[in-house]
Amino acid sequence: MTPQFQFFMILGALVLLVIIFVLLKKGKMTVKYSLLWLALAVVLVIFAVFPYVVYVMRDLLDVEMPVNLVFMLMFCFVLLVLLSLSIAVSQLAEKCRRLTQANALLEKRVRDLESKD
Repeated sequence: MTPQFQFFMILGALVLLVIIFVLLKKGKMTVKYSLLWLALAVVLVIFAVFPYVVYVMRDLLDVEMPVNLVFMLMFCFVLLVLLSLSIAVSQLAEKCRRLTQANALLEKRVRDLESKD
């Protein structure tokens, strides 16, 4: 890895960290969802500062090329993000269903009370 490429990798990972912290500070992202992104940024910094880690992991996992390992790790990261977002959407859909049912019951109660008068 050339020093210039390593510098840009470190810079990119640090920019990602700054973006995550800015989004957290502005309230655009919750801590719950930022943990995966923070973990990704930390791993990117480690890979950029210590590129030998990728080679060691490649040997441990018996992957032929370091690039394949990086793509595999990124694919796993995307799957984790998709899984966490699917869980969040499912929970929100359930909450929405319960709120709709509660709202319907309250509307019926109001109609019943109005019809008595």
